Amino acid sequence: MTETVYIGLGSNLGDRERFLNRTVALLRQVEGLEVIAVSSIYAGPAQGMAPDTPGFLNQVIKADYSFTPTELLDNLERIEGELGRESKGKRLPRTIDIDILLFGNRQVKTDRLEIPHARLTGRSFVLVPLLEIQPDLTHPLTGKPLSKYVTPDCQTQIEIYRHHVARQV
Repeated sequence: MTETVYIGLGSNLGDRERFLNRTVALLRQVEGLEVIAVSSIYAGPAQGMAPDTPGFLNQVIKADYSFTPTELLDNLERIEGELGRESKGKRLPRTIDIDILLFGNRQVKTDRLEIPHARLTGRSFVLVPLLEIQPDLTHPLTGKPLSKYVTPDCQTQIEIYRHHVARQV
C-alpha cells in the first residue's frame, strides 16, 4: 500500500537549480517512491539565518511511497549526503535540504522526525509550491485548509524562479 507524501527541497549553495534537478532525479531512483508532481522553483531569502546568507531556491515534490516515514527519511538523508550536505539541523548554507512535509495523514514525532513538518504553516517557500501542486490540502493536525495559512506577506516573500509544474499522467 502506498501513501502520498510531500517533500520540500531547498538549496542555497553552488548551482542551486542543478542541485534541485539532481535531487529530483535521485528521488526518482528511490525504491518504493513514485514521483507524481514537481512544483515550479521559487526564490526567496534565507529565513532564520545570518543576514548575508545566500538566498534559497525551493521546490516541492508530490509522490507515492510504499514504506515507512523513517525509511523515507533514511533515503533523503542519504541523498543529502551524496549531494554534499555536511550537517543536519544547523542553520548554515547547504547544497541541498530535503524535508518530509506531509506523509499521508500521519502524525509522527520522534527525535529524528516530525510529520507534519513543524514549521510547515509558517514557511511561504514551502506553502506556495505545495499548494501549487495540490491546492486542496488540509493540515492533518488542525484540519484547516493549508491555503488558510497563506497570508498576503507570503506572496511577497518569494517569487517564481522557474515556472513549471510537471505531473505524471
